[in-house]
Amino acid sequence: MNAFQKIKNYNIFEVLLALILITMPLGFAVNSISIILFLLITIYSAIVKGFKLEFNTLNILFLGFYILCLCSLFWTNNLETTKEGLIRFLSYLTIPLAFILNNTKIRSNVVFNAFSKSLVVNGVYALALGVLKAIQNKDIGYLFYHKLSNNLSNMNAIYLSVFMSFGIAYFLNKKIKSKLDVSCIIFLSLFLILLSSKTIITITLFLSLTLIFKKFKFKKISLQNKVIIVVGFLVLSIASLNFLNRFKSEFDTTKIGEVLHKKDFGHVYLWSGLGLRIFQIKAFTEILVEQNNFFLGSGLNNSQKSLNEKYLEYNLYPDFLNYNYHNQYVQIFAELGIVGLGLLLLIAFLILKDGIKHKNYFLISFIILILVVCITESFLWRQRGMVFFITITLLFNQRKKYSI
Repeated sequence: MNAFQKIKNYNIFEVLLALILITMPLGFAVNSISIILFLLITIYSAIVKGFKLEFNTLNILFLGFYILCLCSLFWTNNLETTKEGLIRFLSYLTIPLAFILNNTKIRSNVVFNAFSKSLVVNGVYALALGVLKAIQNKDIGYLFYHKLSNNLSNMNAIYLSVFMSFGIAYFLNKKIKSKLDVSCIIFLSLFLILLSSKTIITITLFLSLTLIFKKFKFKKISLQNKVIIVVGFLVLSIASLNFLNRFKSEFDTTKIGEVLHKKDFGHVYLWSGLGLRIFQIKAFTEILVEQNNFFLGSGLNNSQKSLNEKYLEYNLYPDFLNYNYHNQYVQIFAELGIVGLGLLLLIAFLILKDGIKHKNYFLISFIILILVVCITESFLWRQRGMVFFITITLLFNQRKKYSI
């Protein structure tokens, strides 16, 4: 089958959804154009074919979440920042709306396949640039973490790690794996190691090995899967040496009692990632008590000012100003209260419940990955994170529809 015939096997909506996911590493503007294009063509198709709305519980919940964000205009004390947030959060409105209007069957595996293979292309490109920069600057650091991921439109290494982890899970879940698929798994795994996210690497290895042993009885494991297992354990062995040192360094550097009780840190205080996050949670609890906005929060996109005030109050290094909470659960609680947090957890619960009910280990690994990354990042508050989460979730849940 030639390339033209392969393209003909895709419907326009599969192409557009794949484009939305593939353009995430390319930056906000290109990705936003892809989303708008998907919505406009969906609306045009609905007009031509006649409107037949296709609902499922999750796209209703996503729309409900955006409505909650919109309603926060009534209780926010900074209308301008909340309005800016509503513009940034339009994906919570546009993508679910497009899924509701679309009544064409979309094969999620086709979209996932295109996205996962694009990750390999992005990885090769980023690695090639990293090697060139490492040679030019005589600095091997360009092959790791943010210096490596920044080759893709200044992409954050944590976000790229999440995407790579998803790609690994996709290829692992394929019933029949080609040599190309196995090669993709190995490359994405090694690239994930280079990205150096302790949390994402650990959860990816755990989920991958669990999935392999759950899906196949050991004596029936194919040669390809045996290769994957061996490579996985080798990667784990190599990476664990560095991980143990990094975890040990993190905990040795972090003085939890001091972070919780110290009143003035000064500009030269030695912070670890864990220590800063503990401080942010401490600051959040103090702000929550002071502002008494437990139920509805301070309004969408309106938590940074009060957090900055805490940075100044405790005399932290000035460069920490405008650092958000780096914890999705705290971030949403601060801005949309217990109502917003409850809505997010309900969405996560329904996804996990669906995965367990249908023994869909791919879906289970996806939601566990999201829940874990949300502990250390405000993942769903950024364009790449929210687009990834909404699009993948709604693709997984297409089968559960009812029409009006």
